Amino acid sequence: VVGLPVANRFCKPLDDPDTIRTRLGWSSDRPVILLVGGGDGMGPLEPTARAIDAAGLPVQLAIIAGRNKKLKDRLERFHWQVPTKVYSFVQEMPDFMRAASILVTKAGPGTICEAFIAGLPMILYSRLPGQEDGNVGYVVSNGAGIWAPRPDAVVGALRNWLSHPDQLKQAEEACLRLARPNAARDIARLLAAQVGISVPTDVIS
Repeated sequence: VVGLPVANRFCKPLDDPDTIRTRLGWSSDRPVILLVGGGDGMGPLEPTARAIDAAGLPVQLAIIAGRNKKLKDRLERFHWQVPTKVYSFVQEMPDFMRAASILVTKAGPGTICEAFIAGLPMILYSRLPGQEDGNVGYVVSNGAGIWAPRPDAVVGALRNWLSHPDQLKQAEEACLRLARPNAARDIARLLAAQVGISVPTDVIS
């Protein structure tokens, strides 16, 4: 399996998580729950974030609202009980994933593959019926994440992982096994070979 191509910035070496957390202003003594709803802040992102906040878990939240300004404004006005930072569309997603502990997201294929590369266990809370059903099955059947289609189910999944670090570690390892950081390069090489073009290694790197 070649894998799904992702942007090259997700495949480059990054600083260690603690260094990135310091740069982003995140605490080093609480797990970071990264909530992502896609570029347009789709899905039940807001009720899910509020449910996590109300659960009293020892976490901090990093919420990416994407281009959804109204959602971002509502989230920024909310009085959070746990440390929370709200962002619009960000370019530093590789750093965010590297420094986060758990990803809560919709089942978009790009985000899933980026999380694999980061070794970031995920809780999938939303999917496009038919189109993304297979994504959910692939993540769950390979032990890289959990399907939790309701806010209370997301909270339960988080509580379980935080109470069982060994299970969270297994999910991290599963993500790394599934990662295909060289997918774009491999596809380029395969296509070049099919048309009889010899491409030097340093050109596709």
